[in-house]
Amino acid sequence: MLIILMLACIIVGLMTTHTYRRKSDMPTAAGSILMVGGIFIQGAWSEITGLSVYSYATSIFVIILIAIWIYLLLGYITSIRKDEFFNIHLADPVGRFAIGTWIAGTSILLITIYTSFPSSWVYETVLILAVMTIGLWVFFMYWVGKSMIDIARMQGGRHVHGIVLLATVATQSIAMLLYDIFGHSEAMLIICRLLIGWGLILYVVLASLMIYRYVRYAWNTANQSQSNNVMMYGALAITGVAVIETSSWTLGAVSILWWVTLAILLVVECIEMIRAVMRIRRNGWKTAVGTYDVTQWSRIFTLGIFNLFTWRLIMFNGSALVTSSTSALQSGIVIITAWITVLLLIWQCVLSIEAYRHRPVVAEVPVQRIPHVHSRKVK
Repeated sequence: MLIILMLACIIVGLMTTHTYRRKSDMPTAAGSILMVGGIFIQGAWSEITGLSVYSYATSIFVIILIAIWIYLLLGYITSIRKDEFFNIHLADPVGRFAIGTWIAGTSILLITIYTSFPSSWVYETVLILAVMTIGLWVFFMYWVGKSMIDIARMQGGRHVHGIVLLATVATQSIAMLLYDIFGHSEAMLIICRLLIGWGLILYVVLASLMIYRYVRYAWNTANQSQSNNVMMYGALAITGVAVIETSSWTLGAVSILWWVTLAILLVVECIEMIRAVMRIRRNGWKTAVGTYDVTQWSRIFTLGIFNLFTWRLIMFNGSALVTSSTSALQSGIVIITAWITVLLLIWQCVLSIEAYRHRPVVAEVPVQRIPHVHSRKVK
């Protein structure tokens, strides 16, 4: 235990020194990396490899995610240290919704840590971090309300896109965190159901703003390289995982939600493929699909969470639909989405490493010390 703590201190120290030498430009949406990693471990990783959450290989992945979490945390602390936090993460009424990735990423990571390392000291650490994450969610909800007011003044939300649905993703992740970490009491179940309901209300309101934006204002399909609009089905998919995990809905209601999510997925992904083809024709392969964009983690997350939703629904069904065509469809979707998630994750990691290698390093400006001159009192 002492050796682990010493190694952790050394790693944190190296990360701190390395991060403080860099620019405090950590993207707000960088927390989506943790969202992808946690969902990948719980879903596609287990489905493809057959390894449990207690295996050594899974534990290594979890430790890597913890290191990434620490690195991102230090990056955000750097923005506070350099008095740039508000300008980077809160100034934009739409961009501040990306803070939801911090909450969802941390919540999913804590659930993954709790299931992979079942020991008392790990649980105590996770419990403390869970309380802090809940506090961050309350802080986030304040800014969500403020953003809605600001968006209402921005000519009906001219710049609204899928990133706003991270409010729903963050809320549902908190419901899952509460249920998994704080127990399955009746009171906790009521709180989780209220959170799930609140998340759905946010989805209806914010998705309506998105639809209004694309209907009301002109927009060019090929110009935007971001993939935040995949949250249209990702937010519903994580809602499905939350309601299954907390047993909040009946099987029929969950099945309807799955079909609605699948329909939205097909529509959104068809649009995304058209956008990709148009960008390739206009800008070439390298610029269109070979350039790192932090929002691309959103696509991997949404496919991964839909994969997990479908897998959990199959287990939730039990033997009710074993011989039906729906069951065969869902089983095929689990396999296909799992492998697509793996391929996209590998490609995104390659792009991330390439972008990280060319990231500019800004050296700290040395502070010149002015010698102190003792003044003499004038008599």
